[in-house]
Amino acid sequence: MIDFGINERIHPEPIDEFEQLALDSLKPGEYEIYSEKLNQLVLEAKEVLTKIGVSSMLHSGDIVVGLYTAKGDLVAAYCGVYLHAVTTQIGIKYILKHYKDDPTIGINEGDIFYANEALYGGVHNPDQVAVMPIFHNGELVAWAAAAVHQPETGAIEPGGMPLTAKSRADEGMKLPPIKIGENYQIRNDMLNMMANMVSRAPRMQIIDTKARVAACDRLRVRVQQLIEKKGVELVVGVMRKMLIVAEEGARKRISSWQDGVYRSVSFMDTMGTNDSLMRCALTLTKEGDSLTFDFTGSSPENDGSFNSFMHIVRAHIAIYLFGVPFADLPTSSGIFSSIKVIVPQGTFLNANVDASVANSPITNSCVLSTTSNAFAKMLYASGVKELSTSGYGAGGCAVVIAGQNQWGVPFADMLANVLNSEGSGARTHRDGDSSFGFPWGWWGKAPDVEDMENEQPHVHLYFKHWKDSGGFGKYRGGAGTNVAWAVKGVPFLVYQSIIKHHKVPITQGLFGGYPPPSHPGIKIVNANYFEKMKNGDADIPVNTADLVRNRSIEGDYLVERAPRPAAPVLEGDIYVANSTGGGGYGDVLDRDPENVIKDLKDELISDWVAQNIYKVSYEPETLTLDEVKTEKLREEERKDRLGRGKSYDEFMVEWSTKQPPEEALVYYGSWPNAEPLRQIVRM
Repeated sequence: MIDFGINERIHPEPIDEFEQLALDSLKPGEYEIYSEKLNQLVLEAKEVLTKIGVSSMLHSGDIVVGLYTAKGDLVAAYCGVYLHAVTTQIGIKYILKHYKDDPTIGINEGDIFYANEALYGGVHNPDQVAVMPIFHNGELVAWAAAAVHQPETGAIEPGGMPLTAKSRADEGMKLPPIKIGENYQIRNDMLNMMANMVSRAPRMQIIDTKARVAACDRLRVRVQQLIEKKGVELVVGVMRKMLIVAEEGARKRISSWQDGVYRSVSFMDTMGTNDSLMRCALTLTKEGDSLTFDFTGSSPENDGSFNSFMHIVRAHIAIYLFGVPFADLPTSSGIFSSIKVIVPQGTFLNANVDASVANSPITNSCVLSTTSNAFAKMLYASGVKELSTSGYGAGGCAVVIAGQNQWGVPFADMLANVLNSEGSGARTHRDGDSSFGFPWGWWGKAPDVEDMENEQPHVHLYFKHWKDSGGFGKYRGGAGTNVAWAVKGVPFLVYQSIIKHHKVPITQGLFGGYPPPSHPGIKIVNANYFEKMKNGDADIPVNTADLVRNRSIEGDYLVERAPRPAAPVLEGDIYVANSTGGGGYGDVLDRDPENVIKDLKDELISDWVAQNIYKVSYEPETLTLDEVKTEKLREEERKDRLGRGKSYDEFMVEWSTKQPPEEALVYYGSWPNAEPLRQIVRM
């Protein structure tokens, strides 16, 4: 039974009499000591999870372990990604409301619950979560949860994020909160059911399910041990205070910012299988100690898999809030007490229940972009310039592979090295970080290629920073990466590339900074790469530009759309992908020429960019800067800008008459207001 009322219960539940007594009984210093103790217990459980699980997304950081109050409110989480920490409490509150008094289900010590259904508080069905209640003397006192992105769900394409999905019926295994174990034991029939549904990678599903449960149980044991040692009142009181500290801290910080209305618009230009602009419009209103995020004006839902639900949008906002302005506050639902989110029903950010949301994280890359951009303006206006940051790279390829590995085991997995190596945005005082991590989980890491090649039947031609991938500006966005794989040891693999844009970048620069570039999809069939390696040839390509321009590898070069549905790649063929850089900050003509020369030496930018964007003159062989000529070139460019410039009124007369071609507006809605123009029919 779907219950959207539960999805709205993101704020902390009202305090009860016992919680108040427990809170009042805390002695000086106990909160400071034992809130950190709870964080450390969560960290220990997270380490258990990563040591037992096997999927690459688990090991690369797309995980979270969380501790929740008896009422289901988040009080502590160790990431991974904040998404699951925020949404899991919805599933817990669903269990409490609908199962606690159900005689056929109930909530008992030793129970194990499991879920991955977005309609019941999840994100998309690859994100699977195990939940266990924590009891003391027969009373429910807390919950433990462990969530991991599972890179296979039995959908119509490998990987659980099918580009070709038309409705929720195409997404594979979709479990509402269910009980999969009792008396601290997982039921084998439930494991067999999941393995049967996820037939491309049954071994991975079973092992990672057990890993989630083991992490929950470790946290359960540690919390019960702490209760036995220090008393239940202390633990309950500390958990309640963590909610209060987060709420009070968030309200105080919001109050210090400049009241106003801050706007940001971001565009996607693909919904996976077809290209079309889609608009994500955010109006951020700050008044007193509260924030309102209003996405009115965003494009209507579509008949593909690039859709979302409102609680998923709210969880993506939490990624930024927990990661930047509230990073020093408890990772708890207390911060949402001062936040309101408006997402009109029927938009692609709040689609109807039969829509596919298999790619809701991809869809919400525009929410990450608009939230970061609007907040950067507000923080800058409020004098908090050190936290005002250009957009983080969120346009790289999420590449899924599937088939049989070189050891004869069927598998499906996501290639986390390219996904977890996007560039961060430039700041007001320094460049962004190259290959910083994963915008959805800032603790994400790129696995070693040797480890990946030991598990997966392909080899890496290269994996390195992608030149010119960071947004240009006074301060440069961090660089992303480029990578190419050649299938080896098996007749074929199935590759799929899920990406957020095709031609129009989602990530934005700030205050004159450039956005990072978009990029194509590239594949080489009938390649002679392994023959060249065997012969010891010296002209092996070292990056994608070298690969495409020089074409030292023979074969048929296919330049495709970057988002690519699942398709076979034969042994010896080459598949190319990229992650994007972060947005730039400020005017490119204000960049220190010495920093431009350093970027050339570090191979982060090309000569063309140095000369034509940054207007820097230097001796090409030695990279010796010519300061006088550089200043002259920049002064000439400033004069040219004035000649090209128009008044705002003149600009608007021309701008207001422009419209993209009709083929670019299929999923946009009406121009320019993005109102629905067609009926979506799903079967």
